[in-house]
Amino acid sequence: MICIKNVFKIVAIITLLAVLSNVSAAATDVILQPSSQILEPGETFTIDVFVSPDVDIAGMQFDLLYDSSKFQVEGVNEGNLFKQSGMGTFFVGAPMNSGLLGDTYGCILGAADVSTPATFASITVTVNEQASGRSAFILKDTVISSPTGNAVDIGIINTEVSILVFDIDQGHMVDNGYNMGAAPYPSGT
Repeated sequence: MICIKNVFKIVAIITLLAVLSNVSAAATDVILQPSSQILEPGETFTIDVFVSPDVDIAGMQFDLLYDSSKFQVEGVNEGNLFKQSGMGTFFVGAPMNSGLLGDTYGCILGAADVSTPATFASITVTVNEQASGRSAFILKDTVISSPTGNAVDIGIINTEVSILVFDIDQGHMVDNGYNMGAAPYPSGT
């Protein structure tokens, strides 16, 4: 009898461990959301750094890599992610260097936290006049902290935009700079 009880306990423990090992860890998602994914030269658009927390958070920082030959960052504004706590916030929009928007950060001032999805920062970007093709915006050195200052697990979803140039020739044909008979984008990009 004692032996059978021990066998059942061992089987139950092994089953529990197997179930728990198949459960994946949750992560706070950081998603780049452009206001438009198809743009024209000279067009201004917004990229939101949207955060969907899976735990309580109180601070965040990120860098953003982009192609400065195609885009110019005009500015960075604080979103409402930490403002929804009802407390004051501290926010620094990064200085704009060529191809890198570095050291944007913010936090809640006081003993508070948030767990409701919202925008952390909105980045205003203008497409350069001579730009065309596809280009990515990539988050780098992204850290989100808990109310105790510890880093939380994150998942990042970057974004890509397409810049299309349209010219009407005398035959009233549209030429967007790509081979119209093949794929909508040049190969190798």
